[in-house]
Amino acid sequence: MDNHERGKIRMHSLITNPPYNLKWKPPALAGFMPRYSGYTIPPEQNANYAFILSGLEMTDDKAVFLLPNSVLSSSVKAEQEIRQQLIRQNLLLAVIALPPNMFESTNIPTCILVFDKHKETRMTAMIDLTERCEEETRDQRGQYGGNSHTGRTYHKTVNVIPPDVMGDCIDLIESKQDEQNLCRWVQPEELEKNDWNCSPKRYIELKVETVHRPFADIAGDYNRIIAQKNAIQIKMNRTAARRLGYDCMNTDKTDLSESFEIVGQKASKEKNISFTAEDGITIKISTKDGIHPLILDFLNHWKQMIIFLNNEENRYLAEFRDALLPELMSGNIKVEEHHRTKDSIGGKSCRKNL
Repeated sequence: MDNHERGKIRMHSLITNPPYNLKWKPPALAGFMPRYSGYTIPPEQNANYAFILSGLEMTDDKAVFLLPNSVLSSSVKAEQEIRQQLIRQNLLLAVIALPPNMFESTNIPTCILVFDKHKETRMTAMIDLTERCEEETRDQRGQYGGNSHTGRTYHKTVNVIPPDVMGDCIDLIESKQDEQNLCRWVQPEELEKNDWNCSPKRYIELKVETVHRPFADIAGDYNRIIAQKNAIQIKMNRTAARRLGYDCMNTDKTDLSESFEIVGQKASKEKNISFTAEDGITIKISTKDGIHPLILDFLNHWKQMIIFLNNEENRYLAEFRDALLPELMSGNIKVEEHHRTKDSIGGKSCRKNL
């Protein structure tokens, strides 16, 4: 580690299988060393996370570690804090749980941690391969214990991951997709709720039931809303629309037909406003299912306005009548001489009011 600090070894990517569960002594002023900066110092009784932080500091892109499963769920405070820090910094891309008995020298279960310094998602892939292994018998020649031992060949049965299964894992990581009983992408908020435990079984075995209404009902409600929006179609002068602030309305919304077709449903398309170079504003009512509520509201406002204007009209006509009658009675105005007056004030309607 000291040589690393002096030589500043850099590499694009790293794949490593460091020694497991070693005790170590953190160097003096470890918190000021780049590899530990921003992280809790790993505990003396276990150097697993010291290897992880050292490897990450050496790489510019990806780092892959093969380590014991204990790194995923250790309740040691320092290790739990480091898991939290790595996830919050969005470095942990995938966790792959492996079955036990994969090595001749130890039968403890292991895992693969994949880190990526250029992640394109906040999620972490939780992959469980503990039940996706095959047995393989390997020959191992004895090395210690005298001639009788070193001359013997031992047959050791180990678990191996088939190439096609590993290929599936790579595809799921690259495509960022879930697969039942194999892979699930998890948000950091869910990891936090589980105290930053990164054991894939905890998330894959968790049955998340999605309860929703039938798609036909959802599509029916969606199309009902679109029909109501399309019931009144407005065509507006483009310049006027811009001045009134209507030009920002989305008139080219994405056609959702294909999305609804996935679940065997149809989706209506919006067509409630359009812009033109022609003057004026045209409002078209395009529903046959009664009168649109907006039109009823408009008619009620229109009715109140007409009542108000009628009252104003009658007030002015009464004023005109009161001014005209004395002039007629005094002979100052001759009706036959000013017959145009009756036409100018509304013909029969005026004479009736008078």
